[in-house]
Amino acid sequence: MVFEFTGKLIDPIFAPLLVFDPYLSIFLFSVFISAVIFGINKLMINKKVAKEIKEKLTNIRENLTKAQKEGKKDEINKFLNEYMKTNNEYMQQMFKVMIVSLVVVIVFFPWGSYRFGDAVVVTHPVVQALNSLPLISLLPNWVVWYALVSVAVSWTLRKFLGE
Repeated sequence: MVFEFTGKLIDPIFAPLLVFDPYLSIFLFSVFISAVIFGINKLMINKKVAKEIKEKLTNIRENLTKAQKEGKKDEINKFLNEYMKTNNEYMQQMFKVMIVSLVVVIVFFPWGSYRFGDAVVVTHPVVQALNSLPLISLLPNWVVWYALVSVAVSWTLRKFLGE
């Protein structure tokens, strides 16, 4: 019911994709969603702060390893607490982006279910092989294709745009 309502609401945006074969429609849909999420990441994540936090985590991890080798329990506890605190800062940075990305997926994803449902839209051997795996076999065929394309597009965007 909710998928159908949301699907109908968003259908005017993605309906032009339906002139293509289903596998190409889902491919283009996946590229669009991946690009939107990538753009959100670029806008919301402060790269300078994230890089500083990662460097700080690396430094703390090195100090922690050194303290563990030397058997200094007080320093180990100090570095563990510092690591947890710094990691929490990093997670807070990423959590905001994850929530917004999740909202994007929740808004747009029902269109795929509305338009393709349980239909087998991709018969490529790789997708069929993935669909035979235990938990993945529970997903509609188009979701597996969407996931493969989404991972590939996201990786490509990160490589080409310097992430």
